[in-house]
Parts: sequence; structure tokens; C-alpha cells
Amino acid sequence: MKSIRIAHLACTFGIGLFAGLLYTFQQGVIPTLNTLTATEYARVEQGLIRALDAFPTGVIVVATLSMLLPLYPMIRLWNQRNSRYWQLTLLGWALFFFGVGVFTIVLNVPINNYVLTWDPAAPPADWEAARSNWNMLNAIRTPVNYLSFGFMIWAAFEAPDA
Repeated sequence: MKSIRIAHLACTFGIGLFAGLLYTFQQGVIPTLNTLTATEYARVEQGLIRALDAFPTGVIVVATLSMLLPLYPMIRLWNQRNSRYWQLTLLGWALFFFGVGVFTIVLNVPINNYVLTWDPAAPPADWEAARSNWNMLNAIRTPVNYLSFGFMIWAAFEAPDA
């Protein structure tokens, strides 16, 4: 049971870190980026994307572990899948895996890749639309991440004893 609690704690911590990152973007970074000119935006956004991609052990490893670690308790406690702990863990995992992980890869990352192709000295005419689309997508995945984090915390209080 100790290994289940450790796995649950580690993934909850990772989901919380990701929620903090998205909160920071939603509340601080995005409003600042929205004040920039096209050239400034392209330069700063490319820098942010490269900085986050350059340190894969940060964002990518934390996100991947947070997507995979909840599977361990769910598999180990398969016979208790009707328990509140198991169901809350499943819900928290599904929200994070699909609502943050897959959502980011399928929707946000292509916009990031598009931004990286821009010449900062001459951004494309649709730069504001790309920024607006990315911001809208982030505004969706951020509360989904919060819900995931909340369900994982709630599940921790419902964890079976031995």
C-alpha cells in the first residue's frame, strides 16, 4: 500500500506543478504577451517555446510521469475499482491525460511549431489569430488541469488503508 500512496503523491505533485505553470501563463504571461507588438510577440514567444523545449526533463518528464504514475494504483487496485479512491483517481488521471496532455499535443503544440517558423522581423498577417487561438486553448486546459489536481487530492483522502 505504501507504493500506491507514493505513486499517488508523486503524480498529484506533478499535476499540481503543471497546474501552477498553466496558472502562471494564464494570469501573468498571457496578459503581458497581449500587450506586445507583432515583432515583440514573435521574438518573446519563440524564446518561451524554445526555453520550455530546451529543458525536457522539466515539463515533458513531469507531465509524462504525471500521466503514467496514476496507472500503477489503478492497476494494483483493479479489484477495488468501485471504490471512491479508484474512481476519483481515474477521473483525475483521465482529465489530465486527455484534457491536458493529449489536448496540448494535438492543439497547442502545432501552434507553437507554427510560431517557431515565423521571422520575428516580419511576423505573418495572421499572428494575432494564432495568439488568440493559443490563448483560448490555454483558457480551456487550465481549468481542466485544476479539476484534475482537485480530484487527485480528493482521491488521496479516500485512499484505502491496507
